[in-house]
Amino acid sequence: MKKAILVLIPVMLLVFVLLQSGGSADEYVQHINQFREDKHDFFRNSEASPFVQKNIDYVPVTHFDPNPDFKVRAKLERLTSRETVSISNSDGTSTKYLKFARANFKLMGSEHSLIILKPLGFGNQYLTAFLDETSAISTYGGGRYLDLEIGKSDQIEIDFNKAYNPYCAYVEDYLCPLPPRENFLEVAIEAGEKDYKTE
Repeated sequence: MKKAILVLIPVMLLVFVLLQSGGSADEYVQHINQFREDKHDFFRNSEASPFVQKNIDYVPVTHFDPNPDFKVRAKLERLTSRETVSISNSDGTSTKYLKFARANFKLMGSEHSLIILKPLGFGNQYLTAFLDETSAISTYGGGRYLDLEIGKSDQIEIDFNKAYNPYCAYVEDYLCPLPPRENFLEVAIEAGEKDYKTE
């Protein structure tokens, strides 16, 4: 009887994991879709929206379909050199940032990394801007941004399904930092926001 129980336990665990993974995938897609609906609502109605501020009609941003494969775990390598770098802005000026950390991760079978920048004098704010092989084709040519939660852990989540355009992709009046050269990913990130088109 004990042997039968011991055989059943791994089978039950496997079934449980398979059921959980299916449910989790569905929940994840729902989460991403809700995240996008909240963003649409912000653009339409918030006083902080670039469309509301400039009194411009909002045409909904389009996205790639949610894809869990573009949600990855990355190892965070905090940089101790205190190196600063001048980042070009969309208006031709430049701004100095601190090279805060490097996020190393595996995506689509290859190793990649992103430099995480920290604006000087702005507390715990970070800039993660990147280019990839979709840039200027199906996504904004000036790159896209990611918001990352950075705490004490050396493991962070990078979800490219939440990659978004800078405000200058919508309204030219805005000043936007451009991705540093190190943040060109030699892979097509078919996730997150697509290039903004009003037609």
